[in-house]
Amino acid sequence: MRAPAARRGFAAIALVAALLGLVGLVAPATATPARPEGKASAVDHRPATPLHHLVVMMQSGHSFDNYLGRRSGDDGIPRGVCVPVHGGTSRPCLRPHPINGSPHANLASAAASEATAVDGGRMDGFVRAQAGSARGGAALGYYPPRSVPVLTSLANHGEVFDHWFAAVPGDTIANRLFAVTGAVPAGDPAEVPASGWSGATIFDRLQAADVAWRIYVEDYRPGLTLGSATLAERRTGQLALVPLLASSGFRRDPALSGHVVGLGRYYADLAHNRLPAVSFVVSTTHTERPPHNPAVDQELVRSVANALLASSAWSSSAFLLTYDTSGGWYDHVPPTRIDGARTGLRVPTILVSPYVKPDTVDHTTYDSASVLGLIEHNWRLPSLTGRDRTAASLLPVFSFRTPPGRPALIDARSSRPPLHQPRSLVLYGGYLLALAAGLGCVGWVLWREHPWRAAASRP
Repeated sequence: MRAPAARRGFAAIALVAALLGLVGLVAPATATPARPEGKASAVDHRPATPLHHLVVMMQSGHSFDNYLGRRSGDDGIPRGVCVPVHGGTSRPCLRPHPINGSPHANLASAAASEATAVDGGRMDGFVRAQAGSARGGAALGYYPPRSVPVLTSLANHGEVFDHWFAAVPGDTIANRLFAVTGAVPAGDPAEVPASGWSGATIFDRLQAADVAWRIYVEDYRPGLTLGSATLAERRTGQLALVPLLASSGFRRDPALSGHVVGLGRYYADLAHNRLPAVSFVVSTTHTERPPHNPAVDQELVRSVANALLASSAWSSSAFLLTYDTSGGWYDHVPPTRIDGARTGLRVPTILVSPYVKPDTVDHTTYDSASVLGLIEHNWRLPSLTGRDRTAASLLPVFSFRTPPGRPALIDARSSRPPLHQPRSLVLYGGYLLALAAGLGCVGWVLWREHPWRAAASRP
């Protein structure tokens, strides 16, 4: 039988364990947001607006008409449109048609194919751009709202931009690079060059200003470098989708590597109140790029958006979903010129924030330079190039006089569970179990040591 002193010592240990469990339960909710390494700037880089967090997610390969062309209120597919098979004549022609599930083809979407499709602004070359009527007919497919329920629900929650263009004519790499540099690469890069990219990125600006930032990458492989990457990786993989990883600045500055993390960290940062000021979320598996089924891949979009909507950061946040290219799909609006440069075709883009009116449509002309401009204005950063300096401002979209509210979560109307579920419930459940076990041990020891029990046990 243990001595009373030993039992009292055991009770003290159990009480300390219970208190530690309670601290663990409370601490994550009050933790200070992580700050990047680097010297603090003399300029005040606190947010210029109530927007303290911006989360940007860029998916791949869909035009506006392909995803939102049949949504009421948008500048969508014109009634009666018929795209010529051979061009230059009205017959024979093919009409846009609804599709569901996975598309049957990965369409040609490089700059040359896009130029054929646009045909000098006549928008009648989409069949010819795919080298034949059979394959070209696939390019005229569109998803009715019921076939992309996540995107439809997200659009109902926020503002749809129906004149948001891919910044660069052509494919993914050029647009991904532009989205973080504001610069148009030479030619139409089909792969990341072996020497990588040079020039400043928006992350260099954030780092120099000591503004917290992070890139969350699905299925992140931190050991993958330009030297070890295969040709496929340099064309469509992690390095192509996250240009910072292939930049000369990233290779020179080891401190930057700590800002590129796996997607699971995003959910942990939200649960622990550590979401940085600027976040880029990059999918590498569920990209929506054909021939992927968008209804499946958009479960990742739903998970990322809902985690932010349900977090304590939501009242001062904005979530922007956009797409890098049109992916070869039909769109009826000719590309435009911004700052003297020709853009690509329209891409779906949606902004959700407590300061943005839900279920609205903005017809202003934008491209991804406007995202850079928003970051630069809100955190008082110098511009990267002329494109972001003169880009159409997104600030008029926000109404900061509106008290922030919390909308319902994005609804996919599906029984599929979200991908990459946050583990905060498991974490907090463990804390509660530890607390309950510790308090139970304390109660048991005190009950055993109580004087009335000792008196009752005497003969």
